[in-house]
Amino acid sequence: MLAVLVFKNVVKSYGKDIKAIDGLSITIKKGEFVFLVGPNGAGKSTIMKLISCEERPTSGSIFFNGTDMSRMKLKKVPFMRRQMGIVFQDFKLLPNLTVHDNIAFALHVIGMPKEKVLKRVKEVLKIIEMAHRKDAYPKQLSGGEQQRTAIGRAIANWPLLILADEPTGNLDPEITRAVMSLLARINSAGTTVVMATHDSAIVDKMKRRVIMLSSGRVIRDDARGRYSSVLQNG
Repeated sequence: MLAVLVFKNVVKSYGKDIKAIDGLSITIKKGEFVFLVGPNGAGKSTIMKLISCEERPTSGSIFFNGTDMSRMKLKKVPFMRRQMGIVFQDFKLLPNLTVHDNIAFALHVIGMPKEKVLKRVKEVLKIIEMAHRKDAYPKQLSGGEQQRTAIGRAIANWPLLILADEPTGNLDPEITRAVMSLLARINSAGTTVVMATHDSAIVDKMKRRVIMLSSGRVIRDDARGRYSSVLQNG
């Protein structure tokens, strides 16, 4: 199976003495669902920023879909990001746009024709089960509905990869289960998902690949792991 992401001996330093990522080498294949776990400061968010090119590695290489992003010219980064969808803990929806228009905005930005935008948004609203709320504004939505909308925006452009950084951190357990079910369905359709989380219950229930980090290094990588077993054995 083809690799979507490859980290080769990646180091990310802040100053002389602080290594957020220390010699990281991992491969994530197309269609995988991968949890990044570990304590605060382990390097989870830094990895997310490196993948999205918000940060550049100090040394080493990061390949996305065969392209070395660590040496990519800045002007090419926006085109690379179009192949990724990013979901945040705090949703980051545009408050003055409806659910429909928040999703459509991601497609207008890349120049998709209006007719195709309308068709794709309709498809996405069905996937995220938000067609009945398409005309609502973010302030009128529950936390779960806001996160569904954010996921809809992230998948609008058929991305190869979804990056989810603590996407359930502000949600109650019942809504968390619904959001994770949605991400699992998107993954089952072939989209690779990389999710950073502190939520052991999610990790234990889904039994997907678990990469545990400590001080910017991988200390355990289980193909179908549990958060608890990673902690005990790491």
